[in-house]
Amino acid sequence: MNSQASGSSTYRSLAQQQAVVTRLLDSQLLPRFAQECNAVGQIAVRLAFKRDDQGRVQVVGTVQGDSELGCHRCDHTVWRKIEANVEVLLAFNEDQAAAWASQQAGSEVVVVSSANLDVVELVEDELLLALPERVCLDDDCPNMPAMFYGGEGLASVGEEAVQEDVDENRRLPFAGLKQALQDGEDKAP
Repeated sequence: MNSQASGSSTYRSLAQQQAVVTRLLDSQLLPRFAQECNAVGQIAVRLAFKRDDQGRVQVVGTVQGDSELGCHRCDHTVWRKIEANVEVLLAFNEDQAAAWASQQAGSEVVVVSSANLDVVELVEDELLLALPERVCLDDDCPNMPAMFYGGEGLASVGEEAVQEDVDENRRLPFAGLKQALQDGEDKAP
């Protein structure tokens, strides 16, 4: 059964029917996900409901869509395809979830707030977890700010700009170390 199931469908009835629910979600339905992204296209959801061998409601599916994310390296926004796989057992209270989690360590158990279908509740956390750690994949990104280490790049920035930032009263605990090491090498037989 392929369905655009309404919110009045229960998880148990969907699992009994082995229903497949497909939806296109707008960003306003996913407030936490939209808060992390600058812009969000429509999110395509496909969830298959079934009962596992112990009669529990199991959901397997995919969630995918495009979102505009801010790059932490270059401070520009980049459109990225976000994809997440969903494979969870649905529990209807915390005690049930704890019992199932202790029985099967490999299964992810999600506690739902209601017996009725709420697609957003099932997929929003999965979308958040699927956000990439590194948005900009281009190591040679032209928008990336210049980084200088030690004396590299001083000629292009100008030494006077670097010298302005140095506090004249700061203590340099290892300032004489280089000279002391050289003096020690000179005195060595």
